[in-house]
Amino acid sequence: MNRQEQTELTTDIEGIDLNKLKIVLRKNLIWIIGIFLIVNLTAYLTIRWTKDLYESESEMKLDIKQDATELGIKTLVEDQNLNIISGEIEQIKSKVFLNRVIDSLDINIGYYSIGKVLVDEKYRYSPIKVTASQFPSNIYDTPIYIDFEPGAMAFEVKFGEDGEPVRGTFGKAITINEFEFTVSKTKSFDPSATDDYYFIIHSRESLLDYLTDNLTVEPLNFNANTIKITFSDFNALKAHTIVSKIDSLYINYSNEQKNLTNKQKIEWLNNELLQVEHKMEDFENYFENFTLLNKSNNVDEDLKRTIFQINKIDSQRFELNKKLTELNQLIENLSSSNPEISINQKQFLPSYLNDDLEVLNKLLLERNRLSLSYNENTFAFKQKENELNALRNQVFNQLTNLKKNWLESMSEMKGKKESLEKQFASMPDKNTQFSKNQRFYKLYEEFYLSMMQSKAQFEIAQAGNTPDFKVLSPATLPTNPIAPQKLMILGIGLVASLVINFFFIGILYLLNNKIISVQEVERNIGIPVLGSIPVLQQTNGDSLVVLKNPKSRASEAIRTLRTSLDFFTTGGNKKAISVTSTISGEGKSFLAMNLSGVLAMSNKKVVLLDLDMRKAKDNLPFNIEDPSKGVSTILINKHDWNDCIIKTSVNSFDYIPAGPHPPNPSELLLNGAFNQLLDSLKTKYDYIVMDTPPVGLVTDGVMVMKKSDVSIYVFRANYSKREFINNLSRVIKINKLTNVAAVVNALPSDGKAYGYGYYEEKQDKGFFKKLLKI
Repeated sequence: MNRQEQTELTTDIEGIDLNKLKIVLRKNLIWIIGIFLIVNLTAYLTIRWTKDLYESESEMKLDIKQDATELGIKTLVEDQNLNIISGEIEQIKSKVFLNRVIDSLDINIGYYSIGKVLVDEKYRYSPIKVTASQFPSNIYDTPIYIDFEPGAMAFEVKFGEDGEPVRGTFGKAITINEFEFTVSKTKSFDPSATDDYYFIIHSRESLLDYLTDNLTVEPLNFNANTIKITFSDFNALKAHTIVSKIDSLYINYSNEQKNLTNKQKIEWLNNELLQVEHKMEDFENYFENFTLLNKSNNVDEDLKRTIFQINKIDSQRFELNKKLTELNQLIENLSSSNPEISINQKQFLPSYLNDDLEVLNKLLLERNRLSLSYNENTFAFKQKENELNALRNQVFNQLTNLKKNWLESMSEMKGKKESLEKQFASMPDKNTQFSKNQRFYKLYEEFYLSMMQSKAQFEIAQAGNTPDFKVLSPATLPTNPIAPQKLMILGIGLVASLVINFFFIGILYLLNNKIISVQEVERNIGIPVLGSIPVLQQTNGDSLVVLKNPKSRASEAIRTLRTSLDFFTTGGNKKAISVTSTISGEGKSFLAMNLSGVLAMSNKKVVLLDLDMRKAKDNLPFNIEDPSKGVSTILINKHDWNDCIIKTSVNSFDYIPAGPHPPNPSELLLNGAFNQLLDSLKTKYDYIVMDTPPVGLVTDGVMVMKKSDVSIYVFRANYSKREFINNLSRVIKINKLTNVAAVVNALPSDGKAYGYGYYEEKQDKGFFKKLLKI
């Protein structure tokens, strides 16, 4: 491959060395493919191992009166709507409302099936149903595993993964961890199912967290007063059910909140009406008792009647007293044998007394007439006297009895008057208390009627209220999951693999400080580059490639190097060529051996000196019969160089080994023996090729380069560091070396320059190299 072809094949784009980039790609192709596959496999497994997430949504509208817009207060109304909508959203998300949702949903017990990959909640399609009278707190939020036995007549349950299994029978109570429950089959039970199952008793806190984490309430349009309610869950039916329940419950809940004021007022009025009724009942009982006690319910009339009765009693007493006076007078008159009775006395005396008194007067007159005619001792007079005395005694007794009766009547009237007077004295207090109670009763009666009217108004208002919310779009039953978004994840995986590989390649490109092309050497050093030697595909353990594989690409490159070397060193027939490098392993010994072979094949006498006396050579194409002879013994004048010559399989190509390791190889090269050796060899050989030690490790190579006609400095592609170029420039500058040229060894081939079928080597045309054209 000549320099022109290398220039055509390698193009730098804005500072990027494409040849270096190709080498980085080739060396790390497995890692690049691995990163690509791992990232995309991760994306695929993410889709495979992620449960489908479904989202149900609904839309609701809030009717808000906007009377203020008629007055032109538009901004205020908009702000008010914003506050109202925000308040409604927070109310839907509040724990108070979510607790109602939990109470109305049958989600306290979750049933799950364990598949080969994922766990699936069997909402409304569970093969079993768990019932219990109570749920102790120690079993909340812990899975209880159930394993059906063959025949599906019994099962085993265990609390948690590490719990002890307990055997149970369908339809019969079983106790585990102080939790007594019953497991029964449902219509979804399949005895042939192989999945494992477990159920969880959810606590109130975990259900609240579940609803809070998966519920989203957001405004759709503040001007239209619409909101959207969404709920996400791995079960589409469960998400749909929860959103539907939230819609229906919140319409009733918002209506309850709207009527809460009226409801509280009605409750307060009911309580107050009950208290007023009790108080009015007490007053009515008081009035009833007052009427029964006083025989009246009109205190004023009673007062008048009492005064009238007192006056009447006083009048009766006066009359009776007057009668008693007359009666006493009559009794005195009767006692004095004067039975005369006045007209007044006749008026109040009973008729029988008046009759007896008249008879008495008549007898008295008859007796008086007899006294005029008869003697007191006469029988007629005495008989009349006896009749008179008998009648007088009878009248006297009657008057006495009448007086007694009147005195008793007088005493009774006195007592009655005293009673009426006492009653009259207490009547003002009773009147005041009665009037006061009557006044309060009327006030309570008016208050009672007023509250009854208010209650009726509030009940009418409550009955006429309509919900503020309307469902514009009912809850949807999702059919397609919202996550994972498979195409997006696969796209992210593809892009991520490319980006990661991009940065991976970029980092490797930046971290690669190895020489990778001839152009890189040419750009950074001021000496000519004779050429490059491609990397060997098959060496078969032979170091003399030009002899064993004369049609290989490496052999042709070395021949090209020989031609370039002829143009580089014009004039003179004897040439001393030194081959060196910075460190070992860069291929200087390989180049020295094969360059010597190529020169010898061109009918030139060539000798190869192994001046690396510190390290023995391996893998030589010939045997060294006596290792005790070599350059080190020649330089100490122990042997003649003719005695150390080793013939190779190539005519006119001789080899002088390094010989035994000397303690002072540098000093041996400094003495005159080395110059004498070169002068002597030049008399017999056309080319003296010297394989020197690495100049980056010891100074031997520099001293040999000074004595050489041509110095070939070897860089190995993808092995030698770029700083070695600077090291060579420093060596040349310090030692003022001339006729120094560089060769790039083991340069990877791109398969273009040697593609005409001339060479015996078969190029590796693997799939990835074809793909990358490297």
